[in-house]
Amino acid sequence: MRRHLYLLPLYLVLLLSLSCQPDQGKTVQTDAATEASETKADATHQEAPQVDEALVKECTEYWAEIQRLNSISADYYAKEFLPNALANPALTEQNREFLIALGASLNQTSKEHLSTLAVERVLLPMFKLKEDELGIFGFPAYDAAKPDIRDSSLEYKILVERGLIAPHDEPQTNLALYPTLADSLLKNRNQSVYAYTATGKVKTRITNFGSYQGECLQYYNYLVDSKPFSNKDKVLFASRYNLDLIYKDEPEMDALLKSQYKKQCQDCPNSGELEKTFASLKGVEGLYFTYADTFPLNNELETPLRGLVMKLEDRFVYLWYDEVDLVGCSCI
Repeated sequence: MRRHLYLLPLYLVLLLSLSCQPDQGKTVQTDAATEASETKADATHQEAPQVDEALVKECTEYWAEIQRLNSISADYYAKEFLPNALANPALTEQNREFLIALGASLNQTSKEHLSTLAVERVLLPMFKLKEDELGIFGFPAYDAAKPDIRDSSLEYKILVERGLIAPHDEPQTNLALYPTLADSLLKNRNQSVYAYTATGKVKTRITNFGSYQGECLQYYNYLVDSKPFSNKDKVLFASRYNLDLIYKDEPEMDALLKSQYKKQCQDCPNSGELEKTFASLKGVEGLYFTYADTFPLNNELETPLRGLVMKLEDRFVYLWYDEVDLVGCSCI
């Protein structure tokens, strides 16, 4: 889920922006102008702590509420949401299977999560940052039990063990492809997936595997066969499950998403304010797929994203979320 290390950097940025005024050159001021400037500066310094405290308080409460809802979301899904959905006679069998698998994934331990490849998960984010690179993305994962911040994903571990990358390699500028490794990774796995666009479903297959290890951006890409897609398709995510989706504009749900996004409380630039719903599961209420992106390439927003949100109380919580950090937050 999203990284939110915000309080100290936010406080410092605000303090600096309020206390440091831009240099206006060496213009000579009159006594009256100087006195007025000093009076204004005094007033600013008197008000600054109040502004800082108010914003820090607002953001502290904002993230505390999100953390509270996230902490109860898996339990709510298992005890309230899933039983209600399974009891709905309109629920299709393929959606039933998906909901049960989703519930199991929400209860995975960190060790279980780190021991699976990105393509083995229930929902798979799809992006195309460059031509001929349409694929399922995996991202670095970090083990909270370890003191370092080295990538603990299974993809990274396999690449290092095979001698294909070293822990301290120079940053890459292009996606490195490993077709031989792809063959061994996918040999005993079903290579077919259902890819979901903003308007429909396309069956395709995984064809290759690559890694991008840049200075401020890292990801793994399971490339897919792009032939079944048209140039107009807005490709969003994939799954092994043949989902029965309802594609529909939901202005009320989009308004709720927008209302609970606080740009002033974000630790890094992102594209959350542009996020919108595009589909729901047939026979399921209160669950929506979301995205923020531009097409045909996904390289114009700060953080193109994919998500699955569930209605909990009067808010949305994420049951699944992935983004590509094109800003390079790790380097900021």
